[in-house]
Amino acid sequence: MDSALQVDRDTLMALAGEARLLTNPPGQIPPGALAGERVSRQQGRGLNFDSLRRYQPGDDVRLIDWQATARLRTPWIRLYNEERERPVFLIVDQRLDMYFSTRGQTKSVAAARIAGLLAWRCWHDGDRVGSVVFGDSDYSLQKCRAPARNLPAVLDDVLRYNQALPSRYPDETPASVSLTHVLQRTMPLIPAGAWVAVLSDFHDLDAAGEALLAGLRRRCEISAFITLDDLHLRLPAHGDLAARYQGREAAFSLSPQLKDDIEQSITSRLARLENRLTRLGIRVNQIVVTQDLIKQLQKGL
Repeated sequence: MDSALQVDRDTLMALAGEARLLTNPPGQIPPGALAGERVSRQQGRGLNFDSLRRYQPGDDVRLIDWQATARLRTPWIRLYNEERERPVFLIVDQRLDMYFSTRGQTKSVAAARIAGLLAWRCWHDGDRVGSVVFGDSDYSLQKCRAPARNLPAVLDDVLRYNQALPSRYPDETPASVSLTHVLQRTMPLIPAGAWVAVLSDFHDLDAAGEALLAGLRRRCEISAFITLDDLHLRLPAHGDLAARYQGREAAFSLSPQLKDDIEQSITSRLARLENRLTRLGIRVNQIVVTQDLIKQLQKGL
């Protein structure tokens, strides 16, 4: 099996050790941290109810539990402790458009590996993890659950969709599942306050998808991992190129001007995409498939 074209189970399992090299996802509290050691970036209160105790002079009156006070006929307040666990939800694109690279691993393999690394990071941190992995015609959803229960299911989905791509590639079946469609089906299952990682090339992000991401961002923190091949930065000044996409083929000769036009067009498109996502409050990480994934994730997280 060519590891640049698809992942296998041994590869995903081996990511457990590499995941320890990653920092916690944005806003999460490192294991063992003392209360107040890190500023919480959780959406909303970020506190769990702990217990009741009698009111003492100087206590915040907003913490008074009025039901307990009325029942016991003396003031009682509610005590909270800081919520240290944060759900993580992975949105993993494994469509045919991701099955591309000019050297090194494909975009689909890079996304699968990153999903595996983040899932194993949840395992180490004890954070609930959920996912949706989607191809061109269907998707598989896993609700956020404890990593001991959910990690195998998440990795199985990533493996199944990734390994299906090589056999489907010659057919080039048009996609019936869009990023917007996946977001519509997924949003009700993502807990408030979760960290959401979207692993895709975002080639079909439309206005409806942006609106859904904006709504999700109001109750969650989102990181976009835009996977890309850097061919446009490595084009020769002269030569012949051939391209094929969904049954259509084209051949053309490169000139210095055409090379510059291609580089500028792709660079501008990536910049516009990053600007669109950044305006929504989404943290953007551009993942070049030919570069070391761990180093890029360490920088992005």
